[in-house]
Amino acid sequence: MRVTNIMMTTNMLGNITRNKADMNTKFNQYATGQKIQKPSEDPVVAIRSLKYRANLTELKQYLDKNVQDAFEWMNVTESALDNMNDLMTKMYTYCTQGSQDTYETIERDSIVQTLQQYKEQIYECLNADYAGRYVFSGYRTDTSVCFEKETKDTEYEIKEPLTFQNLYKKDFVLGGARYQEGTTTESYKQMAPTTDTAYCLDLSYTNIETMTDLTYINADGEEVNLMESFEFREINSTDAAENNEGVLSSVYSVESNEIVFIRDKGELVLSPEAYEALRTSKGISANYVKNTFNKGDLRPEMYFDCVGYSMVLDEETGEWARRTDEEGNEESISYEKPREQDICYEVNFSQNLKVNTMANETLNGAFGRVIDNILSAVNDAYNTQQEIDNVDLLLARADNTDDVTESLEALKEQLETELTLKKSMLQKAFSKGMAGVKEAQDGTKAANDDGTVSKISVSIATTSLGSRYTRLELIEDRLTEQETSFTEILTNNESVNIEDAIINYNAAENTYNASLSAASKVVQNSLLNFI
Repeated sequence: MRVTNIMMTTNMLGNITRNKADMNTKFNQYATGQKIQKPSEDPVVAIRSLKYRANLTELKQYLDKNVQDAFEWMNVTESALDNMNDLMTKMYTYCTQGSQDTYETIERDSIVQTLQQYKEQIYECLNADYAGRYVFSGYRTDTSVCFEKETKDTEYEIKEPLTFQNLYKKDFVLGGARYQEGTTTESYKQMAPTTDTAYCLDLSYTNIETMTDLTYINADGEEVNLMESFEFREINSTDAAENNEGVLSSVYSVESNEIVFIRDKGELVLSPEAYEALRTSKGISANYVKNTFNKGDLRPEMYFDCVGYSMVLDEETGEWARRTDEEGNEESISYEKPREQDICYEVNFSQNLKVNTMANETLNGAFGRVIDNILSAVNDAYNTQQEIDNVDLLLARADNTDDVTESLEALKEQLETELTLKKSMLQKAFSKGMAGVKEAQDGTKAANDDGTVSKISVSIATTSLGSRYTRLELIEDRLTEQETSFTEILTNNESVNIEDAIINYNAAENTYNASLSAASKVVQNSLLNFI
């Protein structure tokens, strides 16, 4: 085959071009530290880089945003639960002090005021929020668990499930005397106070407008209306008053086959017959209407099935009435008791984690009644002490006759007996408060709509949160390891070893220079040199 100068020149230029391109590639690798500058240089490296970068972006989204947001949410929840637990520990200590014999009524009153403050602070903890979202409200993150101010513009029809375990025995003073002018010594002596026991069932709220329905499921699974089966009576605690002879009555005294509902205290008082009927009950349901809520009261929709009605103030009568639309229908919103409203964050590939804790998983709706009952017992004892002080003032009068003085001393003796009995009940109220606070910390029974009983407490909620927090920490560690691993893989796939890049560039440069040197020798000779 004849090799011409043109062929040699063409091959020479091709070799020089390839060597120069190779030197340029090695130079770019040396200068940038990257294997390729465009996908066409090495499609395999390019495809792998795209995949690794996508995975790394997802990991950064999980690690830097989702996981951190979940941590912050759970940190706010944990802080609120810790505060609640600390407050309950202090409440337990104060209840222990109040249950001792050494404290006088006025000292116990000071303890109760402190307990009231702690109770309000606990409910404030339920309103904890993260970035404007309430952490204990389930899906209703824009709604606080407790009312943040006094509210009269909403009325609720509440359906509260109860259980026989909520029933308890309550001691109360029966009889007793109050000053009435002209009452003889013998009459006062016949008004000796005694104690009696009532079966009580506390609702979650006080100051209730009316009870609309009260039912229970009997042993045969049949629903029984207690308001029809027994004599049902609604009263207020102020209905307990003196009779014509100055003898006190008690709202806790019930007749046979009777149920008394004390509206302002939110208490059901049962006769022995009603108590026996509920012994085998599989679930109790109380339906009632409440239209006034104080600051710190639980929102019913956070705990119960209920219907909320918007209220408007009638300027003419000064009374609140339910708002109606143009057709005269009452405007209302139906709420279902929050159930399994889990707010989940995607914290890893196809891996979700619950970050929220529900209020009804943390605190029983009737927790505040523990303190309310103590306060009621303190007020009862304090009122009796005031009666004694008033009698002392009457005895100090200079114009008292011997008969009047003797009758007042008899009255004072009865009042002191009554005060002794109420102090004893006050100690029991503090003891019951100790048990209530301890149950709220470690586990209290709450009735479900189906008649079953679940156990909720601050400790259980804290433990559940702690286990999820630990799981999130493990996920964070694993994501951190994956991020490091993917970053290393991506670096190995895209980057070149700088030592190898220098050697390769020098080799390419030498090859290029050699090709130029060889070409210079080839192009020196042409056909003209041989003519």
